[in-house]
Amino acid sequence: MFTFNEELHLYFLEVDGVKKPLTGVTSVLQAIAKPALIQWSANEAVKYILEKGVEKDTDFILISKEQLEEARTAHRRKKKDAGQKGTDIHAELEKIIKEAITGDGYITSKTHESKQISDFIDWAVSQKVKFLASEKRVYSKIFWLGGTLDFICEIDGKKYIGDIKTSNKIYGREFFAQTAAYRLMCEEQGETDFAGSVIVRIGKDGTSEAVISEDYERDKKLFLACLEVYRNMGLFVQEIKT
Repeated sequence: MFTFNEELHLYFLEVDGVKKPLTGVTSVLQAIAKPALIQWSANEAVKYILEKGVEKDTDFILISKEQLEEARTAHRRKKKDAGQKGTDIHAELEKIIKEAITGDGYITSKTHESKQISDFIDWAVSQKVKFLASEKRVYSKIFWLGGTLDFICEIDGKKYIGDIKTSNKIYGREFFAQTAAYRLMCEEQGETDFAGSVIVRIGKDGTSEAVISEDYERDKKLFLACLEVYRNMGLFVQEIKT
């Protein structure tokens, strides 16, 4: 029995009457270092100080100890806000894609008040993307994984696993490692014939792009390497018995 607990945001698989948590795909990818985030968090702290501090002269700013403590977590608040906006966009696109699937699979609407959503629609319409599934939950008993893929689609007769990103850039191959994980779970469950994966990036800065990878073996190898690191560092959730 494969289930998802919304409150805990955990996937479970029942084995011999015992519910055991599966490792989430995005959790595994924490094993990839993100040095750019360190500088970003430092920049957010400085930005907070400059905004909240009182300028005494050209060289000095007066700021309270309480405000300095708040500056430490400025990046967390920014990330939480961005995460909520990304969740809202995903929820709206999920509705649009599911509406398309109830018909012939194609999105026909071309206008939306959100530029990010409009950019996604423009891509889907211009490329004649046929959507086959949305927010599909998948798991692997072999690798003990669980996750939810954004969508499955056809482009020019080829079948792809798709993921929507609201970041301002595609960094390395991490996103493709994520979709490769979804693919290996789909294939374990009997769904095959994938040509590759597509990342549709609709950035908060107004930029957008769609990038396809058909190098599944490379992307899968990267994900499994991350899984090995993640589990050997003891980061995964322990078994929970009902």
